[in-house]
Amino acid sequence: MNRKKLLLFTLIPFFLILLIVAVIGFVYKKDKSKYEPKLWIGFFDYRLNFRDVGQSLNKCLKKEVFNTGLVYRSNKYFSGWSCDKINNPNKIYSFNFSPWNPHSYYCEMEHGIRKYGFHPNTTFEINDIENFENWKKLEFKETMCTFFEKTILDLTNKSSFLFHCDVGRDRTGAFAAMLSAMALEQKKLLNESTIDAIECDYEKTSALEKHKIGKMKNFISEQQKNGGISHFLQKECGINKDLMEKAANSFIKL
Repeated sequence: MNRKKLLLFTLIPFFLILLIVAVIGFVYKKDKSKYEPKLWIGFFDYRLNFRDVGQSLNKCLKKEVFNTGLVYRSNKYFSGWSCDKINNPNKIYSFNFSPWNPHSYYCEMEHGIRKYGFHPNTTFEINDIENFENWKKLEFKETMCTFFEKTILDLTNKSSFLFHCDVGRDRTGAFAAMLSAMALEQKKLLNESTIDAIECDYEKTSALEKHKIGKMKNFISEQQKNGGISHFLQKECGINKDLMEKAANSFIKL
């Protein structure tokens, strides 16, 4: 084989790879321009960081305490794919909306109908939900109270929902921890073993950095010294104790 043919056979795969990259880039930019991204990494189910919170906590506890099929958590990679991938929740809540990169995350139902993630914030990006200094900012507080009010009401109606951020780790983890702790407090079941289960669920996210191990356990334990998550939500958001109790009755079997 002469040098020209050898060079040709060497370059063809290279140009094919470039073409594939260009096509993928074009599709992503096209989706991005619509702010409704189909995130192609979501083709691989194992990259979704998706789980049923009740089922996950039950596995951590090694006993059936929580009802399943109600509360789901994920990262953003479900966006653009079938709602089947995330167990067809009735609602989606997005904690990662950014006004600088304003994607609308969604899953697709039958006949191409899209179910979009809800977010009340439009001018800022949510970070550090567990940092109560952030709750002193009116817009942050109103946004997070809306998320808690809506999801607690969903629980009372036994209506399933999914919440997500980018990785499905810290914002999602803090919200899952607070919602679970609230329910456990209402049933007088928040103790060392159930707090460990909340931490266990948090640590199931493979992208968790080592220095964050123990973060949710420390956070929930610390809040017990200040009256607990239920007290905090009642004080800051005005969420009725009876409503939290009804939500707990839906989420917890015991």
